Amino acid sequence: MIKSTRNRFLMALIGAAAGISLYLLGNEIGHDTFPERAVFALFAFAASFFTAWLAIAGPLKITRAALGALAVAVVVAVLFTWAGFRFATMMRFLDTLLPILMAAVLTMIPLPFLIAAAGPGWRDYPTLFQQAWSIFVRLSLAWVFVAVFWGVILLSSTLLNLVGVTVIEDLLEHEVMPFVITGSVLGLALAVVNELSDYVSPFLVLRLLRLLLPVVLVVLVVFLVAVPLHGLSGLFGHFSAAATLIAMVAAGATLVTAAIDQSDEEATATVWMRRAAQALAVMLLLPAALALWAIWLRVAQYGWTPGRIFAALTAFLAMGYGLSYALAVLRGPGWMARIRRANVGMALVLIAAAALWLTPILNPERISANGQMARFRAAER
Repeated sequence: MIKSTRNRFLMALIGAAAGISLYLLGNEIGHDTFPERAVFALFAFAASFFTAWLAIAGPLKITRAALGALAVAVVVAVLFTWAGFRFATMMRFLDTLLPILMAAVLTMIPLPFLIAAAGPGWRDYPTLFQQAWSIFVRLSLAWVFVAVFWGVILLSSTLLNLVGVTVIEDLLEHEVMPFVITGSVLGLALAVVNELSDYVSPFLVLRLLRLLLPVVLVVLVVFLVAVPLHGLSGLFGHFSAAATLIAMVAAGATLVTAAIDQSDEEATATVWMRRAAQALAVMLLLPAALALWAIWLRVAQYGWTPGRIFAALTAFLAMGYGLSYALAVLRGPGWMARIRRANVGMALVLIAAAALWLTPILNPERISANGQMARFRAAER
């Protein structure tokens, strides 16, 4: 009981520290008190560090989780700040929100690897699978509790105001308090969820996701049958269509992963569900290829832009999943084990892609500028 109370207090304290840090750093954005790049570097570090720390504290001891979060946050802050030098100001750098997305990927995807590295090994798939889903479930439940907490607080404030008691309203008038309260409540909720890890598991989520697999398979079959019948004019040349195809690949890969679980013993035992998972795994290559083709036609027509480079990157990642899944199934027995290995490999590829996006190796602004200049010179000839 004493240990439980201590962990709750520490997690709430970490959350409160996160709220205060993000408030103070966010309040400096747009002011000239400190150099803009230094403020954004510290903000990226704080956001990454506290997010990672809160996410893996529980599976790891708080001190060890802090060290792992520190390593992740340093990498994220350095790459994020380095990429910011592409623009005159950091606010211009953040206009597209893509750097924030890449920083989020670099923060969240490595976390299951950190937990696995502290146990059976960083490539141990059962640990990676369980911890990835566990982090998702724990954070989701904690944020739901934060939302419910704020609903109760605001309702209580309204009720007390009816009788002239404004203590809650007065407290919330201090700008820092919502940040402190949100962070501390989030940390407390995560501590409680960690204590109930035997009851709060991704098992239910995975079982529910498996129910969607046949639905997605049927929709994808109908789509692929209808494509040659209705033509491709409504598909190619439109990014919305390509984005839908990529999202379908992501959804399909998630459902296949849920179906095969962390091991053959835990995978769906129903024969027809396994066959459905195999069929979906093979078919994912087709929407991925169509998405890549649609993006390529758009680029050939209008040239590169940072948005089209991002779309092409996600399409290549979708192709990686589609190709690896299809080969895993077509090679015969042992297909589930091969898909699990492909998931580990593609997670590492995703981390590498996000990191490269924030380096000069994959500078979308430079690539698009060079591409547009080349098109302009070619048109002058």
